[in-house]
Amino acid sequence: MAKRTPQQKINSFIYNHIWLKYAFDYGVTFLMSVLSAAIFVFGVNCFLDPAALGGPMTGSVTLVSGGSSGVAQVFLLILETAGVDIANRSLVFSIAYLTVNIPLIVLAFLGIGKRFAFFTLVNVGSAFLFSNIFHGEIFVHVALYVSEYGGLLPRALFAGICTGLSSAIAYKWETSAGGFDIVSYYVSLRKSNGAGKYGVIINAIIVSLFTLFTAIKGGNPLVVGNIELQPWALAIGSMWFSIVYLLTVMLVIDVINVRNKKIQLQIITSNKDLPNFLLASVPHGATIVKATGAFSGEERMMIYMVVSSLEMKSTLKTIHQIDPNSFINVTPLNQVYGHFYSRPIR
Repeated sequence: MAKRTPQQKINSFIYNHIWLKYAFDYGVTFLMSVLSAAIFVFGVNCFLDPAALGGPMTGSVTLVSGGSSGVAQVFLLILETAGVDIANRSLVFSIAYLTVNIPLIVLAFLGIGKRFAFFTLVNVGSAFLFSNIFHGEIFVHVALYVSEYGGLLPRALFAGICTGLSSAIAYKWETSAGGFDIVSYYVSLRKSNGAGKYGVIINAIIVSLFTLFTAIKGGNPLVVGNIELQPWALAIGSMWFSIVYLLTVMLVIDVINVRNKKIQLQIITSNKDLPNFLLASVPHGATIVKATGAFSGEERMMIYMVVSSLEMKSTLKTIHQIDPNSFINVTPLNQVYGHFYSRPIR
């Protein structure tokens, strides 16, 4: 009998103690949801809206984030345009952010999965908490350094990386960072492709509203050289940096979130048992084409199978175990049409 590897021993132990598997899964997902929220709030406070930190950052140019946080930012801007004096921007922002997310979490509970909705709530609740905590000297210094030595472009890029990473971490553990990530996830599961682009229309509306109210609100003009820039010019300029931010978010999400990306495997083999092993280990069908080796003249099989990116590693491992001499061609796919099984979100 072959000696078992440490990984096999761990898998066997977990299989015999299923409660441990669930405890580990829920514990890690909880920590990742909190981490996701922390990264998102760090990006918002230090790069997107450092004016919320106060002190030397008061009066800094604010970039709009899009999604539910963007809605909260537009709400704050409307209040300020109406002449409302907001003493604590972070508190009002976090309350508005939480309010926008409540109906979306209900959508997640009803249309995606209970586990998904629960950890989305953990993420949103953690973001509410961090929004009122991340105000120490270190955050002010980070925001001040990037603003002084980088300007708006690095702010937009860094904020986009933080928000995209936050959403991608949540997606990786089959939950979300809340907001319109829920809508994107809901739609992408049904259309079976990348989630990042489904928020573009919503974000375009939010950016347009933010730009409009920024121009209406006015404020002190900015002097660059001998030219005095008017509020409408500042609003339009901020709009373009906000678009850079949103594009960065979309790219980061679609690069890291591989659940809905499909891979075509073209397997050339002479092992007649391989198709049965594949059908037993992967929840997808396959197509077999008879072929002949050009050099050897021997009969071969060409097996065509489409799997998700998450399933590719285990599928390749199965193929190499059954037929180490098989030839495999791996091709990324933009989209598939027809009946492709996707494991439901819990």
